[in-house]
Amino acid sequence: MRIDGGPAGGARTGKETVLPGEERPHSHAVVSGTLWNYSAAVVASLLQLGYTAYTGRAVSAAAFGAFASALSITQLLGYFANAGLATTVLRSRELTRGLLVATVRLGLLSGLVCFALVQATAPLWAEVWNAPETTGLLRVLGLQFLFLPVGAVSAAGLRRLQAQRAAVLVETGALAAGLLTGTLLLAAGWNPLGLAATSVTTQLGMAVLAGMLVARRLPPPGDRTGGRPGRYRELAGSSGFLAGHQLAQYVTNTVPLWAAGAVLGPVAAGYYSRSTLFTGLLLTTLAAGLTRVTTPALTRVRAQAPEPSPEARPPGGREEPAVRRAATDVLLAASALSFLPFAFLAGAGSGALRLLLGPGWDEAAGLVPPLCLFSAVAVVYAVGLSVDTVCGSHRRMAAAQAAAAVVTLAGAVLATAGDSLTLLALAALAGQLGGLAVQMWKWRGHGVVEARRLGVGYAVHAALGLAAYASGAALSRTAAGLPCPAVLLVLPAVGLAVVLCRPLRTRLPLYRVAAARGLLPLRVPDLRRSRTTRPQAQ
Repeated sequence: MRIDGGPAGGARTGKETVLPGEERPHSHAVVSGTLWNYSAAVVASLLQLGYTAYTGRAVSAAAFGAFASALSITQLLGYFANAGLATTVLRSRELTRGLLVATVRLGLLSGLVCFALVQATAPLWAEVWNAPETTGLLRVLGLQFLFLPVGAVSAAGLRRLQAQRAAVLVETGALAAGLLTGTLLLAAGWNPLGLAATSVTTQLGMAVLAGMLVARRLPPPGDRTGGRPGRYRELAGSSGFLAGHQLAQYVTNTVPLWAAGAVLGPVAAGYYSRSTLFTGLLLTTLAAGLTRVTTPALTRVRAQAPEPSPEARPPGGREEPAVRRAATDVLLAASALSFLPFAFLAGAGSGALRLLLGPGWDEAAGLVPPLCLFSAVAVVYAVGLSVDTVCGSHRRMAAAQAAAAVVTLAGAVLATAGDSLTLLALAALAGQLGGLAVQMWKWRGHGVVEARRLGVGYAVHAALGLAAYASGAALSRTAAGLPCPAVLLVLPAVGLAVVLCRPLRTRLPLYRVAAARGLLPLRVPDLRRSRTTRPQAQ
């Protein structure tokens, strides 16, 4: 019987003896995939930062605001073009050539519809945003729908086949080609159309490279499983909800930008979009890197969980202990990986953005701290949605997203009434907090996670984030030559914290997760006992 685990634990029957570190092979495979994603993301972030520094000096705030508004429309339609098909491929129990062909065909159909819709309505959107240049930007951006579905589905197929290295190399290479194309066109005078060409070139490269690689890794058409035909109605039904939910999530997160553009003007939209682009680099890196690896891995854990007898079935539709343990560990890791870096960026990011963009962007720099808080919560919320996606709970996903949407919309109304970009950023943060609160409430009631351990872990990682924020703020003020007496206390405080925390490191949530999965030397006695004698203990 197979008992190897998923991203943070495996399925147990409750009868066998569990040896410490037996989940290590799969845990290391997940960590290896995550490292590949993050290594490529570092390269991509450096490329994006260089591109941002160039465009911040070559493109005006009003022109970038028009581009951001146009991009938000194509990103909105992108959820229709993708139609949740990439997520369907990621969570598929078995990836066959027939399934991939079916998803590509459905994606091409939806992509053609979106392409035609953008070309027909581009002048209308230009009038809505009161920015004539939006028409040309939309028509160029609309070309990406001819390639986006193929690239998204093919990259998801590579990840489902555990080819993480191939997937990230394709994505990074396509992004580099797109940024180079945009830079050359802007330098040649195609301003701001060169910005739009970046997305089109990136999606074209993704479609070609990822499509070729995933086709080589799938079983040949004559194979018993490789030629199994896809069921289009069933596929469309399973991906329909995911597409609608992703669309609702995108609309919720974009409401502040739309409010800034429609009510406060294109310059305000340019400030807000620049700040969100700066914080969004790390947000996209963390959220995408975690969900792309953990979604197929959690699917494997849940698929391997033994089917319990009617007498042993968990009450109230609760998940199996292995699934609860795995989901909790993934969420704890996500909180540590998001709270700490975003807290540091909240302290140091304002000065870094001023340095990156040059003079004239002070208002955008002031939005960095609240948007960093938004991004930290958004990463954890996104990974939580991935957990609910694997567990197949549409009601929990809908309830959490409805809460996030209502809170964000109410906050955006108040912010526009007060003519404040800072309030818009806080409205986005409040929406994510509302969604996260509903997530945890629903999980506690349905036994999806180990609720107490998860809540304590969130609190501990948030407290550590306060120290990271203080360090970032002190570093930023010192680099700017501003007086900062507190900086003299930073190094002694950090040294004291290291001395005090070293004996207590086994109490830190992230350390305990890594040690329990065999990723660190196992030196926690209670963890060793729980893994050897009480495998089902929560």
